[in-house]
Formats: sequence, structure tokens, C-alpha cells
Amino acid sequence: MGKKKSPKRLWKDLFDHKALQRPLFIPLVYSYASRIGRMPFQEMLSDSTRFAKALMSAQELFGYDAVLSHYDPYLELELLGRSFEWVPKGVKEMVLSSGGKSAVTDREIIVAEVPPVNLIFDAAAEMREVIGQDIPVIGVVNSPVTLLRAILRDRFSLKEADFPEAKVFLNDIQGIVLDLVKAYCNLRVDAIWLIEEDWEGIEASEVERIKPIYQTFWNVLDYFDVRSIMAFHRYDIAELETYFSIGADAVFFAGAQAYDIELEKLSVLMERNEICAGVACPFPDSADRSALFDSILSQVMDAGSGFFLSTPLEVALDTPIESLTEMVERITEP
Repeated sequence: MGKKKSPKRLWKDLFDHKALQRPLFIPLVYSYASRIGRMPFQEMLSDSTRFAKALMSAQELFGYDAVLSHYDPYLELELLGRSFEWVPKGVKEMVLSSGGKSAVTDREIIVAEVPPVNLIFDAAAEMREVIGQDIPVIGVVNSPVTLLRAILRDRFSLKEADFPEAKVFLNDIQGIVLDLVKAYCNLRVDAIWLIEEDWEGIEASEVERIKPIYQTFWNVLDYFDVRSIMAFHRYDIAELETYFSIGADAVFFAGAQAYDIELEKLSVLMERNEICAGVACPFPDSADRSALFDSILSQVMDAGSGFFLSTPLEVALDTPIESLTEMVERITEP
């Protein structure tokens, strides 16, 4: 097979659509890093250096291919509550106290688990300086759709009759998120990863209405030469072609429903749109899941280019270290 390439080299090959020795593996490691750092999660979030060291230690231990700045679908809510009158005061507490499982974690998230934005950026800056020459560092933000849906909840709608109001809200949120994107770009991160927590029920005609909002992000990222990844957690498999049309450099499909995606058809969409794709694969911790894991990995290897792999959810704190180790080894040493 020849000399093994570094994660940074594999990253470049991925987005250049070159043949890959193997797919990149970018697990959703966030709170799990506190376990590697041997501290409670909330203690990890109390200091940016402690936070950065935990994330870097997890990457070093397992040897996966990129580090995410964090993975919190509610991080920007407090900024929005301070910035706009239409956003309820105390919006973060309001949203998190309403209950319900996050599509990112498959559990409820509590207020104390949502860190301040400045901690995330300080930690990202440290990671970029320490490991950024060799390991891709990815800045994570919540998309305007994710944030508006969290705030409006049952009132969220992109239908034609409701869109004039929604557009005003989305434009407001876009301004805040765009400032965060620019801040990440100034740190020289390798990509911006937009969390799209829930796109169920969003139709193709509604996607057309919001494309200009996303185009602004792509324009800024093109200027900085930073890649873009839209990460869908709840979504409609029948709408995959629509998701490719939004214009990101890559799309990622999370959750167990990703196992039902026909990867051959996905490859066609990737080639047609010149866009990379990531898919979730299960932990190979049972005979059935191991067989499914092998099937996904084999199909991705056969595709040759454009694919990366991740975990279906943010890695849970009780995940055995051996499970993630085996997952990494089977992907990185095929």
C-alpha cells in the first residue's frame, strides 16, 4: 500500500477527491474527552487549557483523524438571547428545561453542560497551535436552522406563508453565527462543521428559500480557504439529493438511519455534485453490528474517494474504551 499518509495529508486528499488509502475517521468526541482526561465533564469545561488538553489527549490515545472544537447543539443560544428582542430572555434555560432528547446525544442536555463560547474558542486556538500542523482542527457551529428550530420549537416553519417572519429571524441568527465562523477562520481551522440537528419535514421547496443564507457562509469560507461540512442528525433519506444541492464541501449523515443509506447511490450524488460525504457507522461491539460495520467500511473502501466515517452520535461517556479503539483500528488499519 505504500507509506501511510498523515491525517493532514489524508484530509487534503479527501477534499481534492483523490484516491484514499483509507477513509478518514472523525468521531464525535466531546464530553467523552473528560473520561480520557479523568475528570468530570463539567470540570473539563471550567478551563480552556484543561478542555483543550482533554480533546487532544483523546485524539492522541485513539489516533483518529481530526479534532472537533466541541459538539453542543445549544452553544449559541445565550448569545442570541443577549442580541435580539424576539429571542426570549433566558432562552438557553427555557430550551433545555423543555426536555426531550437531543438528536446529537440521544439524551437530554442540562444547562450546566453548555459552556461559554469564549472557552470553546480559547481551547480551539490552543489546539490549532499545538497539533494543527499535523491534525485537522474543525470549528463547530450550530446552523441558523438548528438554532431557530430550538427557539421556536413547534412554531418553527419554513413554509411560504410563514417564511417572511422566519427569514428575519434566520438573518439575525446568520449574523451571529457568521461572526463565529470568521473567528474560527482567523484561528486557521481546517473546516467549519455546521450542526444540522433536525431537518425532518423540511421540503425541497423550503430548502430553496434558505439557500441564500448558506451561500453567505460558503462565500466567507471560500475567501479563507476553509472547508465546510453540513452534519445532518435527523433528516429524510428521500431528500439526500436536496441536501447535496445546498453547496457545502461535504455533508455528513449521522444516526442509525445512516445505515439504511444506499452508499452506491450516495456515491453517484457525490460525483455529480463534487461533494464529499460522511456516514455514521456502528460500534462493532456485537456480531450484527460488526457485520454492518464491515459492510459499510467495505463499500466506502470500494468507492475509493470522497468518503469519511464517524460515529452515529456524540460518543457517550459510558462507551467502553475498547469499543472506540477497535473502531479506529479497523478503519485506520484495513
